[in-house]
Amino acid sequence: MVGKTKSASKKSSTPPARPSRQPATPKADEIAVRMYRQGLGDCFLLTFPGRERPVYMLIDCGLMLGTEKQLEKMQAVAEDIRATTGGRLDVVIATHEHWDHLSGFIQAKEVFEKIEIGELWLAWTEDPDNELAQKLRRERKAAFAALQRAASRLQAAGSPKASALMNLLEFAGPLGAKPSATTEAALAFIRTRVDRPRFCYPGREPFSLPGVDGVHIYVLGPPENEQLLKKGDPTKRGKEVYELTFATEFTRAFIAALDTAEEPFENLTIDQRRDYELSLPFDRSLQLSIEAAKQEAFFRNRYGFPSDPPMVPPYADELSWRRIDTDWLEMAGSLALKLDNDTNNTCLAIAIELTATGKVLLFPGDAQVGNWLSWADLCWPKDAKPEDSNAITAAHLLARTVLYKVGHHASHNATLREKGLELMISGELVALIPVDEDIARNKKHWDMPFPALLKRLEQKTKGRIIRADCTVSDLKKSPNPNHISPAEWNAFLDKISADQNDELYVEYRISV
Repeated sequence: MVGKTKSASKKSSTPPARPSRQPATPKADEIAVRMYRQGLGDCFLLTFPGRERPVYMLIDCGLMLGTEKQLEKMQAVAEDIRATTGGRLDVVIATHEHWDHLSGFIQAKEVFEKIEIGELWLAWTEDPDNELAQKLRRERKAAFAALQRAASRLQAAGSPKASALMNLLEFAGPLGAKPSATTEAALAFIRTRVDRPRFCYPGREPFSLPGVDGVHIYVLGPPENEQLLKKGDPTKRGKEVYELTFATEFTRAFIAALDTAEEPFENLTIDQRRDYELSLPFDRSLQLSIEAAKQEAFFRNRYGFPSDPPMVPPYADELSWRRIDTDWLEMAGSLALKLDNDTNNTCLAIAIELTATGKVLLFPGDAQVGNWLSWADLCWPKDAKPEDSNAITAAHLLARTVLYKVGHHASHNATLREKGLELMISGELVALIPVDEDIARNKKHWDMPFPALLKRLEQKTKGRIIRADCTVSDLKKSPNPNHISPAEWNAFLDKISADQNDELYVEYRISV
């Protein structure tokens, strides 16, 4: 089994040297899946044996903020991609707009400018011609801007919640960064590299991979259902989800309340006034402004407002603890988490089917509960019913999955149980986890990998787990897991390789 904490500590802090070699040539009967080990982030390079030459697919390229030497690491990753592919990526997939999936396109932009891109695949939620997609984008942009203002106000007030909120907001890139250093800029950059992206919609007919025979691409998510897009967290049983307690109206109210702090009520539109009044704990006519309160002895004496001459006991400035001026801003943390989850749920989730064997490679990005739940309604070919003999459902694809890219660094809410992992019944199942446990737990204070999920993955894969925070040499030195025979374990190890220094990537090969 890969992934003991002690293994993570053996990683070198020095970025790997930039490679200089010829493009990789896979065997005629194998697909190579390379998981880069840059830290807490996703970057996968898939090499397919093509009709005329190898065909290369890149799925995401990013790294979580807070990682040491992140610029050097992402440039080393990009240089390896360029060298391996000979400067040609046939397909680039950007699953969703989060920094740990897109930052490389900014941090190593000069390298990617030298790489030719054949096709760019994006989720339908990025389609400029889709009305719901644009509505979601506007809402996300407004919410993010409001949360940035809330973080600034909390920081100015000295609130201990400010740093946690800013930590959450970094999913979109460094706070205060130039517009050219954001996830939006990263996405815009790679979109300029192709004439028009392929916007992927779930349930439509599977399509082929350019230049490759025997590969079908099934789009599983994100769902075209706004309610499912906003279902982020499972219950303890993992069958249903709980919504956070605030609805869209209260999100709008929170944004409006922030706006009124900078704009007089009289200058607001009718809609803004309505949303603002929803945020008030009592009628606006009963409000008293801070400035007005300072003018009244009752409030000066009991709520710690400075006075001239200074107050004397029992009325003193330390009574400021009674004021709740910024307490309402602390709900911004819940809103930021909800925004983070909603963005994860817009992930482009795909299943790659190898038609000769029926094997499936599952890449769900960071899809969360609502995205996974929506797959149950999918059926191919078009107009087929699940009971039809020729029908293919998501359950069929999951049952044939031999490689699962574990969602969201193995967090608790990005791998469904009954309608997810439990449907993966292949005896060949292998899990790839792009996680750096040290950064996740000690710097971000996130429970990744989630212990219960990791335990079940170990059982389902018979210990065949490959983690980004563990070297291949450590894996090959580890004892044979109890769940698997020595012959099976050795066959698994034979399919794994690494770069020369065992630092930059781990590669797993799958027979077609």
